[in-house]
Amino acid sequence: MNLEWLTVAVALLPPVALWAAYPRRPVAASALFGVALAAGAALLVAAPEGARAAAVLTALWGAAGSALAWRLARRREEDHRVMVERLESVRLQRDRMAEELRGLKARGHNAELAHREATALYGMVKSLSEAMSWEEARPRVEGALEQYFGPRVEYALYVAGLRGEGDIRPLALRGLRVSPGASWSTLERILQEQGVTPASPRIFASPEPAVGVPIREGQELLGYLYARIPEGSSPESSLAKTQSFVSELGVAFRRVKLFQEVERLSEIDGLTGVRRRGAFDKKINEELVRAKTFKTTFCLMILDIDHFKGLNDRYGHPFGDQVLKRLGAVLNSLVYDTDFVARYGGEEFGIVLPRAEPAGALRKAESIRAAIEAELFTVGFEELRVTVSIGISHFPRDASTSEELVARADAALYAAKSAGRNRV
Repeated sequence: MNLEWLTVAVALLPPVALWAAYPRRPVAASALFGVALAAGAALLVAAPEGARAAAVLTALWGAAGSALAWRLARRREEDHRVMVERLESVRLQRDRMAEELRGLKARGHNAELAHREATALYGMVKSLSEAMSWEEARPRVEGALEQYFGPRVEYALYVAGLRGEGDIRPLALRGLRVSPGASWSTLERILQEQGVTPASPRIFASPEPAVGVPIREGQELLGYLYARIPEGSSPESSLAKTQSFVSELGVAFRRVKLFQEVERLSEIDGLTGVRRRGAFDKKINEELVRAKTFKTTFCLMILDIDHFKGLNDRYGHPFGDQVLKRLGAVLNSLVYDTDFVARYGGEEFGIVLPRAEPAGALRKAESIRAAIEAELFTVGFEELRVTVSIGISHFPRDASTSEELVARADAALYAAKSAGRNRV
């Protein structure tokens, strides 16, 4: 009976080995192969002489079957290893291709940015070459800034000599409502506190992350560009990008400034029909000398069109030119032949009233304000009115020099603006 059970056990070893070795367990198959050899040897020893041939066949079956199970397990293990290596190779190849694709996309994006920036610079240089005044240059520079830096750029672009030598005023301002860069006096004070001059490029860490780059032509400071650093951008890369933009502005700004200087040499402003700024400054000085010599008085008015930038933005620059031209004609018609009307700035006018007293100048200013408010302008199917704010200064009551007179009139104009506009 023991011999029979041993025979059955040896005969069952191959399928057991196949089961134990599945799917990739050659160690189990190897162990069962050893068991099959031992059991086969025991069977051969225990088998009687007449059953020796059957015992040999059974032992061979058990050993061969177990060996086959071990071989199949090894083969499956080897195939699995090869498959894993191939899968790993495919994964690595996929990762390399993904990395190359990301690199191609990045290079394509960088190339697109470079193309956009180059296009913006080229367009700006080309359009600025046609600008003959700061009024014409402003929208072109604003468009180039948005195209070069993106639609969310926040900046303040200052121009030196916009109203005279040594004077620095904003030409274009965007998004800096609460920022030190929105005021040149504040920005200049911060630069002084940090021990640097406007002539040097600067990365501002406080009070907000920003860059400041001077606009130069040779040794002459023509302007200054202050721009906030976008969130997530490197300060160094922002500075380098801003410097690239500014490097193209120097020649263009110098050209506009030369046009302005040539224009100031002429007496009459071609758009408004009134005198130009240079003639106005000269007239103030002449009137000051005359008043001091003959012990007389005179008044100075500076008037500014209310919300003029908004009118330009909404209705276009041709409408803005129409307003300026009409106001020039209205002013010329309202003053005496001895009075002097000039275009003081972009949307500002100045009037010199010889031998005028404060009360008379105030009445004249109010009549000018009311007359301008009564003018009706047509844009397409829309009719609208324009208002002005006026500041007045008097010699000798308010000042004794031309600079002080202009400053007092400017201050009075600012007060009129602050009080609600459309007033004297």
